[in-house]
Amino acid sequence: MSMFSNIFNKKRVYLDNGGATQIGARAKRALLESLDVYGNPSSIFKEGVDASKLLNDARKKIGMIINSRAHEIYFTSSGTESCNLAILGTYYAWKKENAHIKTLPHIIISSIEHPAVMEVINHLMINSLANVTYLPVYENGIVKVQDVKDAITKDTILISVMYANNEIGTIQPIKEIGRVLEEYKKENKSVYPYFHTDACQAGNYLNLDVFRLKVDMMTLNSSKVYGPKGVGVLYKKEGVNISPITYGGGQERGLRSGTEQVSLAVSFAEALSEAQEIKEKESERLIKIRDLFKERLSKGLPQVVFYGDFNNRLPNNINCRIPGISSEEMILRLDAKGFSVSHKSACASSVDDSSYVIRALGATDEEAKENIRITMGRSTTLEDMDKLIDAIENIVSKFAK
Repeated sequence: MSMFSNIFNKKRVYLDNGGATQIGARAKRALLESLDVYGNPSSIFKEGVDASKLLNDARKKIGMIINSRAHEIYFTSSGTESCNLAILGTYYAWKKENAHIKTLPHIIISSIEHPAVMEVINHLMINSLANVTYLPVYENGIVKVQDVKDAITKDTILISVMYANNEIGTIQPIKEIGRVLEEYKKENKSVYPYFHTDACQAGNYLNLDVFRLKVDMMTLNSSKVYGPKGVGVLYKKEGVNISPITYGGGQERGLRSGTEQVSLAVSFAEALSEAQEIKEKESERLIKIRDLFKERLSKGLPQVVFYGDFNNRLPNNINCRIPGISSEEMILRLDAKGFSVSHKSACASSVDDSSYVIRALGATDEEAKENIRITMGRSTTLEDMDKLIDAIENIVSKFAK
């Protein structure tokens, strides 16, 4: 008997697709087929050339999907590494060019960025390496373009605003922010500030056209789009100057050393391609299920609180709170009933901590310890969500007693 039999035999409803998605059939097939090509893509003999071709084909494919040139695509090990490379790479390159300047560089981010952005920015600020502006997102969880415009100073070198939030699913006005920055740089004859967006949650449902979005850098993550874990991408517009943050063999045109994961890159490209092909149909399906869930849960439990704008939101995302029941309590009780939901980012700290994203919407620290994140996926049905409502209502009834 397989060691995985006991794991997969029990019927469960997986609702943490914002944390990680199951690898899709097309991506899995691409992964398995490419495993036969085992050469190092930096080698000049046949096996290396074969591997290099596969890697470059994956690079071209992703470039076509996001409307960029192949040489603007850099493979990394994850979305986290990609975000770190964009931020620290910008900082180190600026520092190298401006060693004589005593003024600290200025960086602008939203107050609800993923830890992959938030923690590296906090590192720069705490160590007095940069000044930081944290943009508010108000009760609806969305940044105001005017706030971005007002925050820019002559020392601003980078603005990083995520395309769609990983906890509450709100979609940020990236195109509009990009337009403001484009005008600012023209007026001031400056290459700064660079504009980076963490688009890891956007790959399944939103348009990724970097020309349309007017971004200088964009992060994508395979494990969020039904691809394998262990590979991400940083799109870097030609002419944008950033420094490497890892050193070694100089792979990825000197920006990211380390032997490339060819099979993972090939599989990622296939997964992203499929996600973009079906995004309109899948979005329409999930929006109907999401809105019906909200309506039915609210009817059965009028005390439920939903977080984030429901018009500018990812189709698969629901974030809500049942007052009086902690996130940990609800997650564990739902887990016992066969449902997988989460509290916040899987990359954040322990589940009993409050969510800084929910606090940014105006919730108290205690309230931000009571929310759950439900992120549907391709296998989610209306029947699954109706069963989830029954499970939540049952838990609330027993908990009250």
